Amino acid sequence: MIPTIRTYTRHDVPGLRNCVMALQEYERTIDPRLLEPEDMADRYLEHVMARCREANGRIFVAEHNGETVGFVVVLAEERSAEPDEPPGTYALVSDLAVLEPWRRQGIGRALLEQAESFARNAGATEIRVNILAGNRSAAKLYEQIGFTPYLMVLSKELSR
Repeated sequence: MIPTIRTYTRHDVPGLRNCVMALQEYERTIDPRLLEPEDMADRYLEHVMARCREANGRIFVAEHNGETVGFVVVLAEERSAEPDEPPGTYALVSDLAVLEPWRRQGIGRALLEQAESFARNAGATEIRVNILAGNRSAAKLYEQIGFTPYLMVLSKELSR
């Protein structure tokens, strides 16, 4: 059963915080330098809310029996920041997470469809997403629904 996908309300803060922490914990398995979930969750939620206000963003939650089981954040009017980028705006999926027991049931896809619909209705003609290179399951999902690679950021650790 696919949970209900709906727009976030202030009553969703505890469930959203739980999802943010679960996402951070998962991403720490890819990059252990990331902060502990408890150390970043509240600040990160404040940051996400501010980004939504700045870039016509929305948060959508997946809810089942009153429990938040996933979320997506989409910014419909992200501005190109660099002079060598295509000018204008694009939509950006800044976060997508589904709690472990609910994965591989179509919830991530449903959240992304909601994000795309919102972005399209807001006038966006392009949507992007950033993921950690080691997050193969996320890359597979995004590619299955039509995302293609756009920009690669390579990293090299420097010895001291």
